[in-house]
Amino acid sequence: MSRSSSTDFTVSLEEGEQLYSGAADRALSRVEKLGLEIPTRPVDFSGHPFDGKLPSNVSDFTTKELAEIYTLMCNYADYLENLCTVARAEVLNADKRLKLTKALVRKTKPGTAQDKEDQSLADIRYIEADVAYVEADTYRELLEGLAKAASRDRSVISRLIETKKMELDNKRRDHNARSYRT
Repeated sequence: MSRSSSTDFTVSLEEGEQLYSGAADRALSRVEKLGLEIPTRPVDFSGHPFDGKLPSNVSDFTTKELAEIYTLMCNYADYLENLCTVARAEVLNADKRLKLTKALVRKTKPGTAQDKEDQSLADIRYIEADVAYVEADTYRELLEGLAKAASRDRSVISRLIETKKMELDNKRRDHNARSYRT
């Protein structure tokens, strides 16, 4: 980034976009430097990426099968939460780029404050930044919906495991009670 010798520190639109777009990459590098790993998409038992959908017969699963699908669902929920975090950062960056774009475009427009506002909103540079923001925000909302569904499914599996455990405990108690009576 080259600066002129004047005291105007205003960045160009390209410089600002470059700075904002690199923020997420720099944050990821900081996490990796700490030796932390970003969750990856889990793989199901057949070696395919897990889609997060529970089988329709999950209530018929054995305790071992429930434990396996629970582990998969926990990993899937962690993966989606990480994607949501990245998506929230992308929304923040898109918002900053949108504000920068609007400010820089407004400076180039003649007329009253209202004229500048109207002309800025119709400028292709602003529209492109606004579309990028809407896309990033929509992507975040979609991911958050998937993450909530995965969390609910994880809770369903957890309850099924608890139910299986209680059934086993009841069978043991019944067996012990019958053994004691005979």
